[in-house]
Amino acid sequence: MTETELRNKVVNVMQGWLGWSEKNGKFKAIIDLYNTQRPLPRGYAVQYDDEWCATTVTAAGMAAGLHDIIFGECSCSKMIELYRAAGRWEENDAYRPEPGDIIMYYWKDGSNYATTDCTAAPNHVGIVEKVAGSTITVIEGNKGEAVARRTLAVNGRYIRGFCLPDYAGKAEEDDDMDQTKFNQMFREAMTAYRKELQDNDCGDYSEAARKWATETGLIAGNGTTINGLPNYMWQDLTTREQLIVVLFRFAQTHGLA
Repeated sequence: MTETELRNKVVNVMQGWLGWSEKNGKFKAIIDLYNTQRPLPRGYAVQYDDEWCATTVTAAGMAAGLHDIIFGECSCSKMIELYRAAGRWEENDAYRPEPGDIIMYYWKDGSNYATTDCTAAPNHVGIVEKVAGSTITVIEGNKGEAVARRTLAVNGRYIRGFCLPDYAGKAEEDDDMDQTKFNQMFREAMTAYRKELQDNDCGDYSEAARKWATETGLIAGNGTTINGLPNYMWQDLTTREQLIVVLFRFAQTHGLA
């Protein structure tokens, strides 16, 4: 999958969870999914009465099949540690995120943009859904005890920083195919396609056409037969060279060459 497809994959998971809340009880499925990790981060199973924003981010990565790049944690601070260790932590509040990036918040951030670059422990986390102009839309777990959206400005107040899953690296890994593997897949696909051709003749005229081509010597066979007639690769692919040879033989037969 491409990087964009991978990013959209985790965003789609979060969109599907919108409205899941403590009130309707659906949030429990998110926590239950998180707790299926083996081993559990720091050996801790999240409880239903715990804060569950970081748990939601982790579970979304699991549901999207991207748990190897969306690191598992139920603590915002511990999650930052994981991304920092991997060189995937962006401290600059002015960073313009992309869908699928993880945004961290600090609610006691300064009241004006000149003092927003805090370094305190984060309070909350969500996954960026989209960026339009200077507006970031984020989907978060445990926002008002539900999975819900939030909008804020690029480089706005409360941004603590960004965890950046390596979508590009994952895309390269999935798309990287050596020549041997490609050749094998191509051969298998072509064999299946040629089988389809062999199962589909040209109707009532097919047998008469084969007989005519056989008797006039237009096509050379390979020594096998189909329905009692020489097999001249009737239902197989034809190269340009083979087509020219057939046309040349036809021209010779009619004194045109």
